[in-house]
Amino acid sequence: MIDYLEGKAYVGEFIQSHASEPLFAPTPALHETVIGAVRTRGDDGLEQARSDLGWVEPVSLTVDGAAEAARIDSELHSAGEPIGPLDTLIAGVVREAGGTVVTRDEHFERVDDLDVALIGSR
Repeated sequence: MIDYLEGKAYVGEFIQSHASEPLFAPTPALHETVIGAVRTRGDDGLEQARSDLGWVEPVSLTVDGAAEAARIDSELHSAGEPIGPLDTLIAGVVREAGGTVVTRDEHFERVDDLDVALIGSR
């Protein structure tokens, strides 16, 4: 979503190619996106992010999603490959919901039983 707000063409192409499908975002991913918008552009960035992300259906962080994130955190720390707290929450929400993470961040592929679609490049 950050790349979408920055106008990256590959994100627009992905959204257009999936126009007939609802697109969801875990609330931790929305939080991460809005933080970036506020840090770089202040209140104007916040308002732009709110209006530009109206097409996204939020998926809330629930107790089950938080528990799944805790499992993921434990799995990745045991393997010596943690991915960071917000991305762990994102992975937990998506894995618990049975969804797919669409991202350019390859580290999500380290999460077992998480469907990941890589787009763009890092």
